[in-house]
Amino acid sequence: MNDQERLLTIFLRLQSGAHLSKLQLADEFGVSEKTIQRDFSLLGNFLETQPVVAAELAYDRKYHTRYLKGKSLFNKKDILVISKILLENRSLNEDENKSLLDSLLALVSKEEQKEISKIIASERLNYAPISDTQNRIDKIWEWSEMIRKEMVLDIHYQSPYNSRKKHTIFPVSLYYDLHYFYIVAYNLSFDSYMTLKLDRILDWKLSKESKPTFSYGKRFRDGDMRNKHVDSFLGREFTVRVQFAYDPMILLDQFPTARIIEHTEKGVLIEFESQDTPGLKRWLLGQGDALKVISPKSLVSEMKKIIKNMQESYDK
Repeated sequence: MNDQERLLTIFLRLQSGAHLSKLQLADEFGVSEKTIQRDFSLLGNFLETQPVVAAELAYDRKYHTRYLKGKSLFNKKDILVISKILLENRSLNEDENKSLLDSLLALVSKEEQKEISKIIASERLNYAPISDTQNRIDKIWEWSEMIRKEMVLDIHYQSPYNSRKKHTIFPVSLYYDLHYFYIVAYNLSFDSYMTLKLDRILDWKLSKESKPTFSYGKRFRDGDMRNKHVDSFLGREFTVRVQFAYDPMILLDQFPTARIIEHTEKGVLIEFESQDTPGLKRWLLGQGDALKVISPKSLVSEMKKIIKNMQESYDK
């Protein structure tokens, strides 16, 4: 084995997560420890000059070994967790999901690949994507780029009612919610924000319209918005107060703005900021008789109406 082959072998082992000692490598390759030290120096200098490689050659003083340290490295535990999440959400078609999982597994050693593959084998075999099997990865990247570049677009959109509509939009956010990806965009004709399901955007092109200008109060802040609703659509903001009989962490985890107001004999009073959307009402109803809406009055009235209609439906 020549010097170049030895260097490449050492680098590939380091990249797979191995911790390597001079003594071990010198014995394996039949060279001196001084030669291995020179190899480590060459690799370390090379990594420092490569901005695209977010890693450095580090020294473990306890075991006297060298290893790669950096944000670009994943261990087998990281890859297992990410793989589990990918297999659970079902948002990608089979080919995209397989390609992404294979790419993730390639980041760890072959032995670790076998360990992870054995754990997720059944889930991979029985993976069931959503019914719309269009490719999404490239589409998500392209729309993310158009948002970053602040482009105004003319699009054709397939509504749930089978009608094809044209919109001129200024996209401001892309996010994931329950198996689907969504775009929040400012509609130049309606002079308001709207939510579009990414799968239903049929085609798009650069518009001749100018980028809209917004006052500070009208700018879209996706982080704040995502903390205030439980479904994919926007609605009127309001403060909700509920009485909850179960573990309050269920509500505190679901609504990041939630705070406990009071502990009572019937449960915990919790208040949170949310948006008036169908998804909010469905989520609240999903807690059954453990949850009672206290305010606002408008939401209490709507909940009573929905419960009454449900009762009448079962009585028929």
